[in-house]
Amino acid sequence: MSIKNYLEKYKRQGRIDFIQVPLDWGRSYNEFIIFSLEHKKFSRVFFDNKYREDTFTPDIKKWKCELEELAKGLNDLGIYNTRQEHKEKQLEVDFIEKYNCG
Repeated sequence: MSIKNYLEKYKRQGRIDFIQVPLDWGRSYNEFIIFSLEHKKFSRVFFDNKYREDTFTPDIKKWKCELEELAKGLNDLGIYNTRQEHKEKQLEVDFIEKYNCG
């Protein structure tokens, strides 16, 4: 069973909510941001040589600053296309804001 199927199972049970995110912490495969509805905590699940989970407290100000920085370059011409990065970061910020408890 893949990690995504495992997370979907717990999401259907109403224990967690999650989104898949691009690689951010230097891991080698998919990463997921998870919010535990039971414990009210955020964590990231990733796979390097085995499945691991790191809990973290999101700094929403930092994430919004990164989002604004990406938004500045949306209409620039050049080799860097930030639209996909902006879209992914927007999904992460929306997910964090949805469950931000503090």
